[in-house]
Amino acid sequence: MTIRPMDAGTAAAVIAGHVPYIFFVRLDFSQPLCVCSAAYNVFWYGIEWTGLGNLGGMEPLQEQAGLEAIGVRLTLSGVPSEMIALTLGEQYQGKPCQIWFAPLRDDLRLLVDPVRLFYGRMDTMNVEVGDTATITVSAESRMATWDRARVRRYNNEDQQSRYPGDKGFEFVPQMVEKNLQWGR
Repeated sequence: MTIRPMDAGTAAAVIAGHVPYIFFVRLDFSQPLCVCSAAYNVFWYGIEWTGLGNLGGMEPLQEQAGLEAIGVRLTLSGVPSEMIALTLGEQYQGKPCQIWFAPLRDDLRLLVDPVRLFYGRMDTMNVEVGDTATITVSAESRMATWDRARVRRYNNEDQQSRYPGDKGFEFVPQMVEKNLQWGR
């Protein structure tokens, strides 16, 4: 388990009998979907996070001591329908998904900067639309791609597809059958 540093004020707030808290969830579509578990909108990190009142549900997050892939499944309910239009017609797989947690003060303002609990990539998504929408997202940590093969060719065409105009591999085909004399 990873030990995260915690200042004395945060430690005291978490140990207290009643700890109000908030979750922030960011799903990076072409226009990021930024929501929080508050019943009101919250301005944090230069972004106005839409308050859903309740995120709907989230599997318990796990931390691993070793190099092991973890995932999370979360349900966002009460998402305004106009925010759903961008999710329906877009390729979302592989886009970032982040979750933060922060304890709140008695006046329901952030006590400290939120701690990022999860950073991964969206995998599958199910959307149910009504007056408001419900999004169920499965995300996997970046470690899930650890053992996947990276398809990369060391030729001019592959280099041009990634970096147009780069001439680093321009003469590679000529070098295949080239006979070089070394050390005379």
